[in-house]
Amino acid sequence: MVKRAVGVVAIVALLISAGMTGAALAQEAVTQVTQMAEDAGNTVCPVCNAMIDENDKVTAEYEGKVYNLCCDGCKETFLEDPATYAALADAEVAALQASEAAEETALMEMEAEEADIE
Repeated sequence: MVKRAVGVVAIVALLISAGMTGAALAQEAVTQVTQMAEDAGNTVCPVCNAMIDENDKVTAEYEGKVYNLCCDGCKETFLEDPATYAALADAEVAALQASEAAEETALMEMEAEEADIE
């Protein structure tokens, strides 16, 4: 969190030195900070459990991660209790990664068995 705060301060200092002020400075700082955040990678809305359409998704940032949501209403709900919904999104991503790892392991085992047969 300290590294992130230092990064934000550095971005604002650079923008001010470039002559930006007021609303333009604020908007550009928000844009730069959001770009620093890591994509959480969730494909299911943690609020309503709907699949997220990449073309219509809405995002919310929490603790350095950008979470994908299906609509503005879900974003509002997410922001009311971000810790809960971020944990749900993180669990979805972890389950998907575990499933992919299990599939990879099964595939490798099948290939090894086929190699033994030949």
